[in-house]
Amino acid sequence: MVSRHTRSGPSDTVPAPRLMESLYVGNCKCSKRIQKGEQIWYDPLTKRVECYTCGRAAQADAKQGITKVADIDEVQSAIDRINNLQRLPERSKKAEGEIITLTKRLKTLAKTEKNALKYFRQGKEGNVFTVRYISACRKCRATVDVGQTAIYINNAIICSKCGIG
Repeated sequence: MVSRHTRSGPSDTVPAPRLMESLYVGNCKCSKRIQKGEQIWYDPLTKRVECYTCGRAAQADAKQGITKVADIDEVQSAIDRINNLQRLPERSKKAEGEIITLTKRLKTLAKTEKNALKYFRQGKEGNVFTVRYISACRKCRATVDVGQTAIYINNAIICSKCGIG
């Protein structure tokens, strides 16, 4: 005998977000303050609450089949591409050229992005650091001033212009 208060089997339907009155005071993801008694959208699956306008926009997007896509970080995508190219058993000249191009791009991003700088610190290409004293580049013999980004490979300092590749 199955009780009328319990389900008799697994449900094939996913509970949809529903419009209801807020029972509590809170904040929406858009930073709007939600007061008690306001119309809100409640998603029972994720247990998240959205203000009326955010929930309405999400409902309209869902009806059209539009989903939000996460932003792709340029640094991470370049690092992933380099790693994938380096795993190839036999690399073509085109792949080698792409690795050099991506590495140079990461080198320029390393001045502002910590993840790009961290890639060079962890990689086999040497340690990237900020110069603390005036020295000379091992490749081009140019002066590397204090505060510039340089690469330290095999006890040699290489300026960021010569760099890798």
